[in-house]
Amino acid sequence: MDMKVFKNFKIKILTMAAIFMAFAGLSQAFGQESSIYRLQSLFLYNFTKHVKWENESSAFTIGIYGSPNAFAEIKSNLESKMVWGKNINIIQINTAADVSNCNIAYMPKSNKKKIQELMSSANLSNTLVVTEDDMMDDGAAISFVFQQSNMKFKISKAKIEQSGLKVSSSLLSMGIAV
Repeated sequence: MDMKVFKNFKIKILTMAAIFMAFAGLSQAFGQESSIYRLQSLFLYNFTKHVKWENESSAFTIGIYGSPNAFAEIKSNLESKMVWGKNINIIQINTAADVSNCNIAYMPKSNKKKIQELMSSANLSNTLVVTEDDMMDDGAAISFVFQQSNMKFKISKAKIEQSGLKVSSSLLSMGIAV
């Protein structure tokens, strides 16, 4: 009987250790994801300094599609900042109309088909579309990419200008032109 109790105890300990290790792995993955979104929020903010929008709204809107982690991180990093003398407003994108109401529509890696649908249905006039996956062929003006473990971005001057925006030559020189 003591041996049976010992085996059950051993199984419980091993199970708890496996659960603990799984949570530790998830925590580390979330920490890495959070760091990536923090870095991307800095990129997004710097994009605002090098792109000129023509709209006259009272707030500057950045919409985030899909990822609750990206939304939370970008909101905490940017919502207290200003762009072109306007407060930054961070919204969650759910529809094509939401995309159309954004100055920047950021679509992190998620459901690529849904992102393509949103971009094709939205009026992208005066909206800078930024993606995480290389979606330049699908309508994105800027896409974050990793090269040799470094985050970089691809940029299309033509797609930015098609949206009625003006882009500085310094931003074009910082990115990978496509």
